[in-house]
Amino acid sequence: MVKKFVAIIVLFIMVGGISSSIPTYNSPATKVHCNSVPENNIIKIAILDSLIPSFTSPPEMEEILNGYSWSCQNTSYEFKTTFITDAQISAGALRGYDLLIIPGIGKEFRRPIDSGLSQWKNEVRDFVAGGGGYFGICGGANIASQGLLSAPERKWKHETAWEWFMNRSAIGIVPVVSYQDMGDPIACSFAGNPARIGQSAYIWYNLSADGSGVCQHCRVNTSHPIFHGYGKDTRIIRWVGGPALIPEGNVTVLAWYPRENISGPNGNESTKLHVWAYNVNPAEPFDLWDMKSKLIETHLAGKPAAVACNYGKGKAVIFGNHPEHHVWKGGRIFEEDTGSNRMFSKGLFHWKDRQPLPDSYNWWIVRRSAAWAAGVPAGELPPIT
Repeated sequence: MVKKFVAIIVLFIMVGGISSSIPTYNSPATKVHCNSVPENNIIKIAILDSLIPSFTSPPEMEEILNGYSWSCQNTSYEFKTTFITDAQISAGALRGYDLLIIPGIGKEFRRPIDSGLSQWKNEVRDFVAGGGGYFGICGGANIASQGLLSAPERKWKHETAWEWFMNRSAIGIVPVVSYQDMGDPIACSFAGNPARIGQSAYIWYNLSADGSGVCQHCRVNTSHPIFHGYGKDTRIIRWVGGPALIPEGNVTVLAWYPRENISGPNGNESTKLHVWAYNVNPAEPFDLWDMKSKLIETHLAGKPAAVACNYGKGKAVIFGNHPEHHVWKGGRIFEEDTGSNRMFSKGLFHWKDRQPLPDSYNWWIVRRSAAWAAGVPAGELPPIT
């Protein structure tokens, strides 16, 4: 089982690195600037290709954006998305686009083992500095940041292997540091500290698209164009283990995590989660996990969840949570230590009493964020629906 898990993790990190999977690139037309073009403007969006089972951010981004059009005053806009590869980015392909989207976690954190990492970083930086846009979600927010807040500042002695990769991948176009714990649940158990997984337990302990993360009422900044015109102070946005974004420079905070922590001694009673330890017991071959009395502790309460900024001539928007994911109202986490707890199938926690909201509930946030980052004037962003 351990070998199988290690193989899966290696596959997750390496996926997309095989050259035979890279399609041929044909140079698109010269980049169009959205704020100075005639009617029927096409906003060209590159979405970084990304593949890990159960993580649905990239195809959701495509569904929400591709082909969507709207009109404002005398101008019509339409999003056109294309999946792009690391190799194409390193070869300069971003010059044909208005916006780069790096969605929720996929290939992002295996880049430090690539020989072309510096070139990849420089291409992204130059693209945004020259007037392009950047829109990052969760892992894509970490990529854009200055890196993670150090492990000791997050109450840990050392960074994990995952965190080393995340720090090495950061390109620094948004002046924030990410507050995020990321660990391998099996490795943390073998090291004698299963709690070290921290907030990433909300990813690993239930890997299904419907099970991971929690939905939170986040306070939003209605003075920024993205949320301007929204008639409420909060919005339900789904969080799936992603970072808080601690400003270290000139950024505008778009949204904040709730003031109550997700889990811990003073955490939310409906969303608190216990630490689970990996334990191989030949007498119970399907019972690989034991629930401990200790609670996972999260430290995101009140911290920024999304920010926007300028970088050179371009703009960037990053969310630590997931406006592209479907959401629900209410609900509570249910945990039970049985003889059939399997992280990769049944999950180590489940939900009860949820009320699902329409899949399109937050699509307007994604569309307005993409349009703003791509340079669409504030008064011509997609409608709030």
